[in-house]
Amino acid sequence: MRFHYVLAGWEGSATNSRVLYSALDSDVDPLVIPIGKYYLGDGGYPNIRGLLTPYQGHRYHLSEFNGPGARRVTCADKLFNHRHSSLRTSVERAFGLLKGRFPILTTQVSYPYHTQVVIVLATCVLNNFIIDHNPQAEQFDVDNANESTSFVNEVESMTQSILRGSNNDLRTSITSQMFVDFQNVTPRPFDTHIFF
Repeated sequence: MRFHYVLAGWEGSATNSRVLYSALDSDVDPLVIPIGKYYLGDGGYPNIRGLLTPYQGHRYHLSEFNGPGARRVTCADKLFNHRHSSLRTSVERAFGLLKGRFPILTTQVSYPYHTQVVIVLATCVLNNFIIDHNPQAEQFDVDNANESTSFVNEVESMTQSILRGSNNDLRTSITSQMFVDFQNVTPRPFDTHIFF
């Protein structure tokens, strides 16, 4: 998976939404999300135009769908969250692969701040180069995806939805169609199939 936009240099304590707004509002190199396209974000992001986030109040992480009876999806919101989480796991794996290729990203270094920022940018560029020129390059098995459990607060979410536009209608539309499709292919417990 290629990296399309990298904003390096924020301290680790910065909230996801704060970094996102910085990227969207940047005068130098703003993050531009093409109309009709969207990025997936976890619960730390608001569901604004160009970003699809999970429904709050429903299980989300893939590990929460494991176990006896836990995989059974009973409502559209849970199905959306399950599929959203499945896709986001691929994104998290891309970060794991990047760290596997470039161990300098996993260690504490004593380089000046500017050099640390350049290292992050350079490793992302090199990662893309490797993917473009040698797609069969060694892949690292990384299963410890970083799953954030922090959610953006309601006041901030409402404010940003007003400023940037809400993505709730799009998410609801996708969720509804996804659940209709799911119900059409999932056998009901009492369906009987007799073959002669």
